[in-house]
Amino acid sequence: MLILKLDTEEWIREDYTSTSGNGISFTIYTEEKMVNTKNLTGYTLKIKFIDQDNHMLYDEFDCDVVSAVSGTGEFLPLIGELDINFIGEIEIELTGTNEILSARGINGSGKLRVR
Repeated sequence: MLILKLDTEEWIREDYTSTSGNGISFTIYTEEKMVNTKNLTGYTLKIKFIDQDNHMLYDEFDCDVVSAVSGTGEFLPLIGELDINFIGEIEIELTGTNEILSARGINGSGKLRVR
C-alpha cells in the first residue's frame, strides 16, 4: 500500500495558476511511517477526489511529477475545474508498465478541503 501526504489541507477555488507550487501538491511514501518515498520514474499520475460518502467527484485529472526520486507531484487545476465546495479524501493513481497502484492518506494525511 502506498501512502499519500498532501502538502496542504485546504485549497481555495480562486487560486488558479499555471505556476508550479500553487497547486495541490503531495508526496507518496512506500510505508505508513512516511519515511521512504516512492520513486515515480516511469509513472503517470492521476488525482481522484472522493467525498465523505465515498463517491468520486469529477473525472480523474492528470498530475505532474515534480521530483520522481523524491516521490513528489502536483495537480494544477484549470479555471473552473474545481467548482464546488469539497471536503474529502484525495487518491493518486500511479500507472506504470504492467501495473496500476493507488496512494491514499492515513490519519488525515490525504484529506483536503476545497472552498
